[in-house]
Amino acid sequence: MLFRRFFFSLILLFSLHPNLASAVEILHHNLRITLQPAKHHISATDRITLPADRPDELMFRLHAGLEPFSPTPGVGIEKVEEDDSSVFYRVRLPDGSRYFTIRYEGRIFHELTASSMEYTARGMQQTTGQISDTGVYLDGGSLWYPDFDMKFLTFDLQVELPEGWKAVSQGSRKRDNADAVTWSIDKPQDQIFLVAGRFTEYSRKNGRVSAMVFLRNPEPELAERYLSATDRYIAMYEKLIGPYPYAKFALVENFWETGYGMPSFTLMGPRVIRFPFIIHSSYPHEIPHNWWGNSVYPVYRAGNWAEGLTAYLSDHLLKAQRGEAADYRQTVLQKYTDYVSKEKDFPLTGFTSRHNPATEAIGYGKAMMFFHMLRREFGDTTFRKALQAFYRRHRFDYAAFADLQETFESVSGMDLSTEFRQWITRPGAPELVIKNATNRKGNGRHVLTATLAQLQDGPPYSLTIPVAVTLEGEEAAKEIDITLDQREQQIRLTFSCLL
Repeated sequence: MLFRRFFFSLILLFSLHPNLASAVEILHHNLRITLQPAKHHISATDRITLPADRPDELMFRLHAGLEPFSPTPGVGIEKVEEDDSSVFYRVRLPDGSRYFTIRYEGRIFHELTASSMEYTARGMQQTTGQISDTGVYLDGGSLWYPDFDMKFLTFDLQVELPEGWKAVSQGSRKRDNADAVTWSIDKPQDQIFLVAGRFTEYSRKNGRVSAMVFLRNPEPELAERYLSATDRYIAMYEKLIGPYPYAKFALVENFWETGYGMPSFTLMGPRVIRFPFIIHSSYPHEIPHNWWGNSVYPVYRAGNWAEGLTAYLSDHLLKAQRGEAADYRQTVLQKYTDYVSKEKDFPLTGFTSRHNPATEAIGYGKAMMFFHMLRREFGDTTFRKALQAFYRRHRFDYAAFADLQETFESVSGMDLSTEFRQWITRPGAPELVIKNATNRKGNGRHVLTATLAQLQDGPPYSLTIPVAVTLEGEEAAKEIDITLDQREQQIRLTFSCLL
């Protein structure tokens, strides 16, 4: 999944204090874009509507070489600072002005590069933005539109393309004709995505939500499988979390191998979408991201909780429906053991996105196991109510682990300070051993005694440990939960035995 955005130092305050985001008014872009893919060229007119309480000094960042100017009387744009790929500009506005236009044009083309040394073997690549005859990929980090120092935006985006091309962005499509397509969204977003290619489109509407598929070649049977899966998964997650937050969900075939999740669509590679198992694994992972990450936004400086929660409600949930949840959790724990050395470890509050197996094992795996522990502690009903309350409270706003804790405590009536402190703000995991285990049999009883010990560095964790004991002559194991909150603890378990 992709979450990338450039932030100005001027808004650091809001990064540190996510609840202030709800008080920030929203900037609106009315963009008219013409793309010439063969020439890597973009030309744009952006009519900008500022919030009523706009800052006195307005600055934006734009891709290098686009040379913006404003045709609006009384508005001036001056270059402040530049680097190899982008330029900062300052805007001078007449007093009280909230509306002005920026025009710019130029070339955007960045080659695909390996996403990280450790992921090169998987063939994973990325680009900061590309307009080419193969396809178009532009996100907020591409700086293809003026990026102001404001947290949220909405937009209307009209895109003119060569014949046979189609554009996709978040939101809903208001108009489609031979010359241009317009995508619009009135819900707060943190960036604008623009994807284009020579697509064949398939779609259908189920209630208020449209399922859409954009393929690089006509494949009606493949499209139908994804359309049906979209309907099925959205219905499932609406019951679990709450109403789907957008007007559509689209599968879009990319021109290189990706697995990106954007608001209201996913961008997946050509080989990936044709693997028969993907529609039951990676694809359903991207749909709940529209709740977690693409409508409730993580505060990255305080830790990205969205990947772990999404993994738990997709990858783990689907395994559970097939009776394979325990094996899946075992695999997750094994990855953590294999990849997370002491040198590579960090707390969940330090996770932003994955870029190697260690960050994946922490940000996805450890976080997923944390949510599993909460569900076991709450029970299914309370856990589901807590998820729904968290979504209602923070929909189209920023939320951190602290907000999760506050919501889960208010719904469950439990004090979760210990759980969040030891699993979210502390690196590592418990290292447990059983010592001096003995069994005495007599008078029709088994008496099992042992010492449970924590060997990891640092203070002991407060744990609930499931212990399974298999007795001679009985097929089913006896399961007991034992509380351990000290370095070592003696246990004594008594069982009746067959005579």
